Amino acid sequence: MHLFYTRHARRRLRQRGITERDVEAVLANYEQVRDDAKGNRVYVGRPGGRRIKVVVDMRSNPWTVITAGD
Repeated sequence: MHLFYTRHARRRLRQRGITERDVEAVLANYEQVRDDAKGNRVYVGRPGGRRIKVVVDMRSNPWTVITAGD
């Protein structure tokens, strides 16, 4: 899966110990999905049992990961 990560997203991934593989696992096999107030898609999944939320701007090509967290 080809994704673009904002500088903010990369910083949050490092701070929170979330890998790009974790992000891709959430997007491929999520438990919940919704749109936020800004129109971004919010995916929630549990790769390896850890609950992770990933916020994506799907209007961009490739999709842009805005942030991720627990």
